[in-house]
Amino acid sequence: MRLILIRHGESEGNASGVIQGRVDFGLSPTGVLQARATAGYVATLEVDRVVTSPLRRAADTAETIAGPLGHGVVHMPALMEYDIGEASGLSGAELRQRFPEVFTAYSTGRRPTFPGEEGRDTFHDRLQAALGEFSAMEGTTVAVAHGGVISSLCHIVVGLDIQRPGAFHVGNCSITEVVRDRAGRLVLARHNDTCHLRGLETFADRG
Repeated sequence: MRLILIRHGESEGNASGVIQGRVDFGLSPTGVLQARATAGYVATLEVDRVVTSPLRRAADTAETIAGPLGHGVVHMPALMEYDIGEASGLSGAELRQRFPEVFTAYSTGRRPTFPGEEGRDTFHDRLQAALGEFSAMEGTTVAVAHGGVISSLCHIVVGLDIQRPGAFHVGNCSITEVVRDRAGRLVLARHNDTCHLRGLETFADRG
């Protein structure tokens, strides 16, 4: 079992500095270039399948990656970004104005909550289930997802509480790899690898 997690390329939402959540932005021009560069790298690997979040920024990245491999792309709703509720689509300034308590929470190391958001327990459960599906797959799976999803999967693999923000930062089109060791445990083999992007790196961490 080998799981290659790839964050989508820079989206229009990333480029404009908004919190995306489930808002369905496409790729920015830089994001298109990142996806193509990632496709070139992934084409050198032996890949058995490509799955993706159905949100457009991830699905478009996945289609670009899958093309040279000759694979179709399977949409996996469990890989969708965390639903941040009423914070979706807001800029940092708008967030500060509407939810000033958020910045107090972050300054003390706590994760804030927003009206209408998915809930971290629900998020954890769906990612745990997705990880279970991946664990049962033979060969190499490329999964294109979102910053919050990949970061939280890393938390689960290494045994950290996903309620604690900030342990794993995920750049656009970065590669994170999970494998099974000789004892049968899932381990994090690499994280946030952007070497293949060659100067196209972007790190907007808003989903």
